[in-house]
Amino acid sequence: MRTVKIGALKAKLSAHIQYVKNGEEIIVCDRDTPVAKIVPIRVDSLSEHHKRLIAEGLMEPPKKKRDPNAKWITKDLPRISEEAAAELWDEERGVR
Repeated sequence: MRTVKIGALKAKLSAHIQYVKNGEEIIVCDRDTPVAKIVPIRVDSLSEHHKRLIAEGLMEPPKKKRDPNAKWITKDLPRISEEAAAELWDEERGVR
């Protein structure tokens, strides 16, 4: 499992997405605090729409399955309100 800060993720998003395509998980940190987890999509959990995109060659499924025994760190993450999350998203997008 990789850990990456938001700035590094933004700077090299394609490279990090490639890691996920290869089956790795990425923990995204904001100033050393984990805030998100990027995980490969399991094919058996895909909607019919996504399965159709894969069949048409427009989407590629992950190459490795997720480890079902992997520890989840989300239980220890601080929770924020939907309003605070929306403000953060607007700030990231440059919306005022």
